[in-house]
Amino acid sequence: MKGFTKALQRTPHNLTSRIGMSKKSTDVEFNDYERKFTAVEAACEKMLKDSTVFRDSVSNLLSSGSSFSASLATLFSPMGAEYNLAGKHPQAEVTVKNITVYQGIMEEMRETLSPELELIDSRVVQPCKELHEICKKIRKTIVKRDHKLVDYDRHNNSLNKLREKKEKSLSDEKNLFKVEQDFELASGEYEHYNSLLKTELPHFLGLATRFIDPLFHSFYYMQLNVYYIMQEKLQSFADGKYDLSRKDVENIYLEQRGDTAEQIEAMAIVKRITSTAKMLQAHRSASGTSTPTRTGSIASRTTSNSYLDRKNSYGSSAAGGEKSTFSPPSRTVAAPPPYTSASSTTSIKKAPPPPPPLKPKPSFNRAVYATAIFDFEAQAEGDLSFRAGDRIEIIEKTENPDEWWTGRLNGATGVFPGTYTQVDA
Repeated sequence: MKGFTKALQRTPHNLTSRIGMSKKSTDVEFNDYERKFTAVEAACEKMLKDSTVFRDSVSNLLSSGSSFSASLATLFSPMGAEYNLAGKHPQAEVTVKNITVYQGIMEEMRETLSPELELIDSRVVQPCKELHEICKKIRKTIVKRDHKLVDYDRHNNSLNKLREKKEKSLSDEKNLFKVEQDFELASGEYEHYNSLLKTELPHFLGLATRFIDPLFHSFYYMQLNVYYIMQEKLQSFADGKYDLSRKDVENIYLEQRGDTAEQIEAMAIVKRITSTAKMLQAHRSASGTSTPTRTGSIASRTTSNSYLDRKNSYGSSAAGGEKSTFSPPSRTVAAPPPYTSASSTTSIKKAPPPPPPLKPKPSFNRAVYATAIFDFEAQAEGDLSFRAGDRIEIIEKTENPDEWWTGRLNGATGVFPGTYTQVDA
C-alpha cells in the first residue's frame, strides 16, 4: 500500500516532466553506466536462452533418433523373421541388415553425448542463470534509484516555487519548512543510491565481461565437440554403405524411392471406400444374378391385377354368347360391347351393367424377419445399422448369405451383410 501511495504522488511530476512543464535532473555518468549494464543484461539473457535451447534440442534430437531406429527395427525384424523379407526382396536385404547396426549407433551416440549435455548445463546454463539473477537485483536497485530521482525533482521543484514566491503568507512559511525537510530527505536517499551505483556498476561491468567471454568460448567448443561426435558416429556407419560424395540428398532420396508412391496409390486399401449400395449393385451385375426390387414387386402386382381384370372381362363376354377380343390391360373393367340378337329385329336389348370391380385379395405372404447376431455400423450412405438381438424385416434377400440383403428396422431401410443375421424359422 505504501508503494502504491508513493506511485500516486509521483504521477503528477512524471506527467509534467514529460511535457516539459517540470524540471528533470540527469546524470550523464550514470546514464553511460546504465547503458552498458543494459547491454550486458541483454547478452546474458540471450546466452541463457540460446544455451538452454541448444541443450534441449540436442537432447530431443538424440531421443528422437533412438526412438526412430527402434521403430524401424521393430518394423523390419518381425517381417524378416516371419516372411523372409530379404529373400523375397533382395534389393532390400542390405537395408534390413543395416537397421540393427543403425539402432546400435544411435543408442551409442546418445550415451556418448549425454555427458556433454550435462557439461553444457553445469558449465554454461547454470552460470548464466546465476548471472541473470544478479542482473535482476541490480536492475531493481536502478529502478529504486529512478524513483528516488523523481522524489528529488518533485520536492526540488516545490521548494523552488515557494522560494521564488515574493509575498509569503504564514501558511507558506510553515509549508516551506516542511518542503525543505522533504527535499533534504529525498536528496539524501537519491545521492545514496546514485553514488552506490556509480561506484559499483563499473566494477560489476568489468567482472561480467571477464565472466561472459570465457563462458562464450566454452560454449562454442562444447557445441563443436557435439557436432564432431555426431559426425564421427554417423560417418562410421555410412562408410561403405552409402555414397557420401554426393551432396544432392533430395535427388538421392527420389532415386531410391522409385515408384513406391505409385504402388501405394494403386493399392485398394488406401482408396476411399465407395458406397455399400454401389458395391452391392456392382456385385450383382458382375455375378449375373439379380434380386427383385421394390419397383419390380410393384410392377408384378400391377401385372397380376391387370391379368385378373382381363380374365374377368373374358368371362363376362363368354357368358353373353358372343366372341370377344382382349383390350389393352386396364385397372377398371370395361363393359362388353352391345350386340343385336339374330332372332329379334324389332327391339334392341340394353347391354347389361358392368360387374362391380373385384376387391383385391388379401396378401397371405408372411413377412420374413432375421435376428442380428452381431453389431453392424453403417459404413456408407444406404447402409442399415443394427445391434445384436434386433429383429430386422427382410425386404430383399438372396439364397447366398454372404451377399448384402435389404431390410427395414425402426422405420429405416437399408442394406446389410447377410452373414451378420440369422433368418427366423
